[in-house]
Amino acid sequence: MGKIRKAIRFLRDKRHFRNMTLRQAMAVLTVLTLLAATLVLALLMNGLEKLYSAVRLPYLGEMMITPEIGTTVLIAEPKGLDAFLIDLIPNLQMLSFFLVIGGAIVFESLIFYRLKLKKPIELLQGASHKIAGNDLDFTLVYEQADELGDLCRSFETMRSSLDENNRKMWRAMEERKRLNAAFSHDLRTPLTVLRGYADLLEQYLPSDQLPQEKLIATVCTMSGHIARLENYVTSMTEIQKLEDVEPHYLSVPSKELLNSFEESGNILAVEAGKDFSFVNGVSAGTLIVDSALVSQVYENLLSNGMRYAASELCVRCGQKGGLFSISVRDDGPGFSPEGLQNACNPFYTGDSRTGSHFGLGLNISKVLCEKLGGTLHIQNGKEKGAEITATFAVPKNITQ
Repeated sequence: MGKIRKAIRFLRDKRHFRNMTLRQAMAVLTVLTLLAATLVLALLMNGLEKLYSAVRLPYLGEMMITPEIGTTVLIAEPKGLDAFLIDLIPNLQMLSFFLVIGGAIVFESLIFYRLKLKKPIELLQGASHKIAGNDLDFTLVYEQADELGDLCRSFETMRSSLDENNRKMWRAMEERKRLNAAFSHDLRTPLTVLRGYADLLEQYLPSDQLPQEKLIATVCTMSGHIARLENYVTSMTEIQKLEDVEPHYLSVPSKELLNSFEESGNILAVEAGKDFSFVNGVSAGTLIVDSALVSQVYENLLSNGMRYAASELCVRCGQKGGLFSISVRDDGPGFSPEGLQNACNPFYTGDSRTGSHFGLGLNISKVLCEKLGGTLHIQNGKEKGAEITATFAVPKNITQ
């Protein structure tokens, strides 16, 4: 009895039992259940035997067969309830064995299920339903150190891996979406410029009003834009995200680069019906830059300024302290306080200046500026409009 009490006290602390393996828990429960069933069965048999003896006692007599051996005989026939009990109790004794053992098995199963199986099964079922519903925003916690605890921890590891893989896939899809949108966005301005040159040629060539020198310069400029577009398309098909872009520095004549900037601005201004002014503050004869990426940033800022300028747009280029800068100022509505904070975020369209397009131009420009060792600064003008300044680091020497 002392050992049984000790075992019961051990089980009262559920932590001990729940940290057992399933085999250990089943063995302990089986032993305790058999002990309890044996005790209950012994008490029940003893009680039934006493009842049987008490009912028969008034009807018993003793007949001596030999002095050593005696037997009892009924001296009167039991009647009524006594007769019923005398016939029933032996059957009850036999039946009680099966009832006690069967009840013990059922009781053991219920206790084992409640303490070892119920909670982890419910947790695993709930987790399975959530995963089937593509809901991975949960945590599966089951701290017991048994086999089901190991299974729950493995399930949580699987859920965590699935969640991380889904997040990576989602980020990759978003980046691809952003890249595709950037590709479409950045093709607009150079195509508009090329269309402007084509319109110019179409207008003046038939009447032979375009000087030969201007014609050659226009064709060369168009050829340069086409080559840049070809390089851009090639590079965009090879990268997985904008941050993968790598700059390629070359020494380019500053006058040639800035003249192309001014011509692009003039063509877009005519297309948009705006006044355009260009200030060249670069004194150096050459610039060591990635002209394709710098031109991409410039065209984004130019397109953005043309879109929101009320009537005029001013571009100023300069070089100071190892930095080449492009500043685009318009006389439009300017940025809201929220826009000043978020305009460079991808797909941001919450500002009055960003409500009718992808919301990618400034984000692309910011990424490229940082790739080129510079920054993108956004501010509102003192009186009206907005001013966006892109800076680029200019190396002293070309390094590959």
